[in-house]
Amino acid sequence: MDKNIAPHISALVDSFVPEHIEASYPKLVLFLKAYLNFLEDTNKASYYQNTLPEQRDVWQQEQQFLARIQKEIGLYVPRDYAATPKVFYQKVVDLYRSKGSEAAVKTFFQLFIDDVVEIYYPWEQVLIPSDGRWVVEDKLRVSMLTGDADLFAGQVIRQVASDAVAKVDKVERRVYSDGVIFELTLVKGTQSGTFEAGQTISAVGGLSAEIYKSVSGFKINNGGSGYVPGDRIRVLGFEGFSFNAFVSFVDPNGAITDIRISNYGAGNTPEHVKDANVSEIFYFKNFDLYRYSNDSQAVDSTLDITSTNGNGADIDLLFDTVVTTAGEYRGVKGQLSESIVIQDSKFYQKYSYEVSTNYSTDIWLDALKRTVHPAGMEVFGNIRLNEFADNSIKSNVIYTATVAPSEYEVLERPVLKSTPLGFRQDYTVQTEVYFSEAYVGIEDFNLEFIDVTESRSQGLTDEVFVTQD
Repeated sequence: MDKNIAPHISALVDSFVPEHIEASYPKLVLFLKAYLNFLEDTNKASYYQNTLPEQRDVWQQEQQFLARIQKEIGLYVPRDYAATPKVFYQKVVDLYRSKGSEAAVKTFFQLFIDDVVEIYYPWEQVLIPSDGRWVVEDKLRVSMLTGDADLFAGQVIRQVASDAVAKVDKVERRVYSDGVIFELTLVKGTQSGTFEAGQTISAVGGLSAEIYKSVSGFKINNGGSGYVPGDRIRVLGFEGFSFNAFVSFVDPNGAITDIRISNYGAGNTPEHVKDANVSEIFYFKNFDLYRYSNDSQAVDSTLDITSTNGNGADIDLLFDTVVTTAGEYRGVKGQLSESIVIQDSKFYQKYSYEVSTNYSTDIWLDALKRTVHPAGMEVFGNIRLNEFADNSIKSNVIYTATVAPSEYEVLERPVLKSTPLGFRQDYTVQTEVYFSEAYVGIEDFNLEFIDVTESRSQGLTDEVFVTQD
């Protein structure tokens, strides 16, 4: 069958050998044809050359090439694919196509050794001078009328019958006793015009909302004395008043010089809520309580400053529709107080990554580098030792008997048995924090701990026997 596949190498000799060589040395030409036929019969060179498209297809190629693929990878075919190895090799082909990505590395461990790994990049823990960014945000607070508020993100909003316009960066949802308020963070430099409280904004997709009036700042009429940073400022008297702030700066006498808002809260009932009301008696306006019945002020709100020694402060609230946050640092790589290290051009460098797995690098390192390892990067292994604890409860029953009068009591004594087989050592990455403080782990191996609850007998005398199983 192989000889029927054209072109055969020996048949091409006449087209390559010059005529004067063929005429002068006919035996040499015969030798070349015989030698090429020998090579063809032994190694099937032209056969494989002409069947290359078929050999590249995992489902059509010959068994010896499947064996060569396994030898190149250096790992065995997983047991799940033992009966159908071609299915496994097809997955390997897909794996090669995604070579160099984090997803490919994770898939490699799941496919070959059935292990879910974690990828850690040491560069995330390297000191970068001046990395912290001071971020101040402008937020437009609204109460939804129609549509899903999350769809405001990325859209341009416009105030109805006005020239006020801005682009929304993100949306945050705040739930208060007075209702739900959505904070639309505006993209810097996109706002024009003035947003007015009680007016309606709209966006593409049928979205509309009423602009909420919020506390935007403070007017310090009298700073008082004896206050310290951190003293809490809030509105007393009503559940709907959820505004909170704290003293941020004081002068040498303890007089308040600056206040920072921690929660803009709620204290102004939206107009569309008041218009639709059929059961509520009161509504809020500028943190004062009003009656629906006659629209007259019922109770004044009181601004309270919780302080141990402070007194005499006189503060007024300022209101606006767009509130500006006090600002915060984003990014901690430039802060020496964090868990930051200096670049060492080995582990702590830009082109390295660490794989946390349950298996030694002797098993997977070479195969990883031959398949999906990103070229030009350094890979490290962090072995994860898991603890398997047997926390089953065994019931030990104690039988106690007395002579006079005959009395029996059955007590249960549960035993909690734990046999740690090892310990777990891993990075602990906290939310909004780039790096862990240190490794954590307990180095106990094959130690049995038994916690037995105490048993007791009441009013029993003259014990005859005690048995325990």
